[in-house]
Amino acid sequence: MRKSFKYIVLVLVLCLLLTIFVACDKTDEDGNAVDTLVVYNWEDYIDDSKETSRIDAFKEYYKEVTGNSINIVYTTFDTNETMLAKVLNNDAQSVDLICPSDYAVQKLMVNKKLANITSLINEYNGSTLPNGEILQLHNLNTTFQNTDPDFADAIKAEFSSIQIGDGTASMENYIVPYMMGTLGILYNKKYVSEEELEEYGWGILWNEGNNPDIENKILVKDSVRDTYCAAVMYMRDYGLLPEGYETKSVRELINCTDQVMLDAAEEVLTNQREHISGYEVDFGKDDMLNEIVYVDLAWSGDALWAVEESYDDDAEDYYLGYYVPRDELDRQTGNIWFDGWVIPESASHKRAALMFIDYMNDPDNAIYNSIYIGYTSAVDRNRMMYECNEAGDILYEEGHDGEDGFEIINEEVYEVLVDNEYALAVEDNDGDYDFEYFEDEGRYPTTLDTTQLGVMRDFGDRSEAAIKMWENAKTGKDVPWVLIWCTIAIVGFALIMVIIWVVKEKVRLKPRKID
Repeated sequence: MRKSFKYIVLVLVLCLLLTIFVACDKTDEDGNAVDTLVVYNWEDYIDDSKETSRIDAFKEYYKEVTGNSINIVYTTFDTNETMLAKVLNNDAQSVDLICPSDYAVQKLMVNKKLANITSLINEYNGSTLPNGEILQLHNLNTTFQNTDPDFADAIKAEFSSIQIGDGTASMENYIVPYMMGTLGILYNKKYVSEEELEEYGWGILWNEGNNPDIENKILVKDSVRDTYCAAVMYMRDYGLLPEGYETKSVRELINCTDQVMLDAAEEVLTNQREHISGYEVDFGKDDMLNEIVYVDLAWSGDALWAVEESYDDDAEDYYLGYYVPRDELDRQTGNIWFDGWVIPESASHKRAALMFIDYMNDPDNAIYNSIYIGYTSAVDRNRMMYECNEAGDILYEEGHDGEDGFEIINEEVYEVLVDNEYALAVEDNDGDYDFEYFEDEGRYPTTLDTTQLGVMRDFGDRSEAAIKMWENAKTGKDVPWVLIWCTIAIVGFALIMVIIWVVKEKVRLKPRKID
């Protein structure tokens, strides 16, 4: 009995020590409480540089505002499918914040995995913080407060009524847009001219111009969604759509996955194999920079990064360019996509997650992230270029009625542009501010009419059919004759060897005649 009692006392002591150690982990060196935030984001999708890290900056901001320190557990994923598998299998219960793409957000909503951010804003904005201060979400009074208006409208139009169980919900209440971009063509100016791009558009990916320089020097994405979009736009431009589909809008076409459209896409994607070098996800921009290939189906952020890396000192120009094919009215066509912050329903630190989103949605931080990763921030350009009120209206100098030239410039954002060589210092620019960064049509498609750019939805129960189509297009659904003849040869050779072995065994076992 005494031995049992000793064991009980030992267990209690160990539990007490463990409790003390855990308690110690929840305070910093100054004795302040330490909160936790678990972030699950794309790789290389936030400024984590030594000099201007937004994660480190947020930690300082959080402590200043709340009085507590914060430990950020930052993990990454490489595809939406990797993230979805983890979340839908309930392997991400500790995650507080995720940054999925448009269709993945829809899928998470349908599976009831996300918290309503609008409700969380109403709950936490104006609440009391640990240090007694009142929380003010300056950039998050609504989910789309700081988002580019045209882009916000595109999201609402496509995802305003998502079926969830017996009801519907709008994505607007579940996401805060973070980055956006387009799908287009990264090309080598030495081998592809602007005239060719304008004439052949998406057909460049099929070498419709029979350009010998790019034959078998073309890469496309190893992604059913991106290649399907390119195939649909190619069919639209070249009169290859199935009968009855010609009048559908871009948005309708890229989201149409009935068997008729999938069969048509499979045919053109199968034909494309004759003209391309292969399929890629991440290495396309590097192969373009190294001039291994000359055309690549690319996302705008990757493409613009590659363009900036392609500067030729001798030619004093960039040898790569990015182009989104346009229609007869000079409107960019194809897919416009977005990634955004969502908070899982199972998140344990929802207030910290809201504060993180609010901080990253501030124009001064958004420009750091956008420049660092190369993609376009979903924050409204006006809020980056000028001082604005909460409604997004530009503020003007006192005494002026809003005439051009009297806007109050966002000096902090402009300084970041200058530091990163995207603008000239005012004193070097005759006193004028240079905002060409925000006027780049590759970076900001909203500078053009975007009615021919569509957002892609989740393929839903048609996902397996779409994936099957893509696998058939890449490899061919029919067994190649070369493989058939090789198989016959191998089987024949094996059969001959078996026959030889049998004959040898019979000879070996045949009784010898004894004289």
